[in-house]
Amino acid sequence: MEPSLRFRPGDVASRSGIYRVHHYAHRPPHNVFVIAGTILPMCKRCHDKVRFDSVLAADSIDSDVDLSKSDFAA
Repeated sequence: MEPSLRFRPGDVASRSGIYRVHHYAHRPPHNVFVIAGTILPMCKRCHDKVRFDSVLAADSIDSDVDLSKSDFAA
């Protein structure tokens, strides 16, 4: 995995999308949706040992030229 796609608590998510959360010894990995610019939190149980891997980038539906409510063609 590219180092730029692995994050620690306190890092800012560089892109919106699905992140895989890896806890330290108390919970299996799981996926969450994170919005770009979010400061990634510490875990309540494993604190700063939690890690986040960017799995799949995704843009907001509102920013898609064909799906947004705004008329970008005008």
